[in-house]
Amino acid sequence: MRKHVYLTGKALDDSIAARMDLYRSEQATLRVELSAEGVIIDLVDDLLVKANDSYRHTLSILARHLHKAYTNSTLEFIARAMAMKESYPYWGELVDIYKAQPPERPEGPGDFSMGLAVAISASFRPDRMDELIALLKTRRLRNRVLLLTPLRRRRFRDPQIAEVLEDLRHDPDLAKEINSWKGMKKPVN
Repeated sequence: MRKHVYLTGKALDDSIAARMDLYRSEQATLRVELSAEGVIIDLVDDLLVKANDSYRHTLSILARHLHKAYTNSTLEFIARAMAMKESYPYWGELVDIYKAQPPERPEGPGDFSMGLAVAISASFRPDRMDELIALLKTRRLRNRVLLLTPLRRRRFRDPQIAEVLEDLRHDPDLAKEINSWKGMKKPVN
């Protein structure tokens, strides 16, 4: 097992500054493309504090950059920036990238898989329910708990979803979240 080294003081400040410089450098092309569309940012995670309607016209740019060789942090924030219903045209692409992620979390900052799961959940439409359920049942995928939001919203309106949730609540990665929802009966063991 690898021992973690914790930095403090100037070493920590220098490490953070170096990481920010790396992000600015690797995101330079993306920032120029967004700027050409009227979206001015210092780093891609700045989009997360902007109103979606201020940059949703740039979703095609963001989707294209999901395929670039960026750090996990940059990729995570690009995916998180796409976490809006208007990203639905890219839902299949987001799912394909999500399914291609390694089952183990890569070392270092950022979790691309988590950003993708957030974007998939936010851009979900009911006509993709079978695909969403298949993702939730694929145990090798990380951050599946973030895909539960669309089911949570529909659980009382759709008997099929209630049945799926009854099955998923026994999945060790999802059980705690599902069983915490108000109105869910305690599981029978």
